[in-house]
Amino acid sequence: MLQNLKTSLALMGLFSLSMSVSLAAEPRVQFGVVASANSSFYEDVGQDRYLLPLLLVDYDRFYLQGIDAGYRFLEGETQSLAVEVRRTFDGYESDDSDALEGMQDRDQAWEAGLVYEVNLLGGQAKAKLMHDISNTHDGFTGRFEYERSLLTGTTYMINWFGGSEYWSRKKTDYYFGVTEEEATSVRPGYSADESYNLFAGVNAVKRFNDRYSLIASAEYQWMPDEINDSPLTTRQDQWTIYAGIFYEF
Repeated sequence: MLQNLKTSLALMGLFSLSMSVSLAAEPRVQFGVVASANSSFYEDVGQDRYLLPLLLVDYDRFYLQGIDAGYRFLEGETQSLAVEVRRTFDGYESDDSDALEGMQDRDQAWEAGLVYEVNLLGGQAKAKLMHDISNTHDGFTGRFEYERSLLTGTTYMINWFGGSEYWSRKKTDYYFGVTEEEATSVRPGYSADESYNLFAGVNAVKRFNDRYSLIASAEYQWMPDEINDSPLTTRQDQWTIYAGIFYEF
């Protein structure tokens, strides 16, 4: 169920840091415990629930956002450009469900690339271009996300966000394709093409005092026919929800 874990961690890291920085621009270190639940694209995997520790750091131009770490080598008042390294948790193990039995495990990867952020139309836009550096899927990912405030108070913030993520053919085929050796009478071979997904959701943060914050999020993700047509999947969408308590040092 590595695909699901990746979703929870990535959302948690990105949103938690963006929210904490929005409420105070000073350097900060936060540690929290997050409870999450989500569905899966893969057949018979079902819903997953996790209790996860997470560390968030933002110091000068360096940041650590859960599974993402980066350095902003260009930074202005309204925009920045960073180099980033991240650990993805896409993929699965063959014993995750009966439908995946006989498949080779699809491993998580290390990816690196550039991240551009800019204040735009009252919100924040972020674009990423990442490439596999671990010789896992040998593909690349492009992502665009826009986030804007819905409600803001002295101790709380609620944002909406939406965007799209692109996977190259190599990456899509690695995680959703079926090779000739893996094909069976009920699982035909399948070669996936490049893919795009769409996502939207709501983020919220509530600061109780100078040390403790509550953070929550809900996201809905929709995948294209390249994923839906895979014999490994039974649904074209995925949902994720989580909530966590964070302590600021």
